[in-house]
Amino acid sequence: MLHDEKTESSGINAEYGGASAAGIAGGATAVATGVAAATPWFAGFTSAGVAAGSAAAAAQAAIGNVAAGSAFSVLQTIGATTILGTVGGPILGAVALAGGVGGCLL
Repeated sequence: MLHDEKTESSGINAEYGGASAAGIAGGATAVATGVAAATPWFAGFTSAGVAAGSAAAAAQAAIGNVAAGSAFSVLQTIGATTILGTVGGPILGAVALAGGVGGCLL
């Protein structure tokens, strides 16, 4: 078989079916962002406070009095004061996840 420099020099694109290193890195970052954006809301840290029956409610029951500046209070602040405490958090997460999958395919 003849040596084909063009095939050999194609690198990662040919090896991974068209995925580029930048696309994979960008996709992985978007996936991580999507998961992080949706986590407070799914855990029960909402704009209306801690959701009854949620993981956040169970944690609060176990903690008792929540200290200012603790991880729990920071998560509740994020849930109460940002889009991440509304249904927008999971929507933002889904958009980032879709972008991540798309980025991996580039």
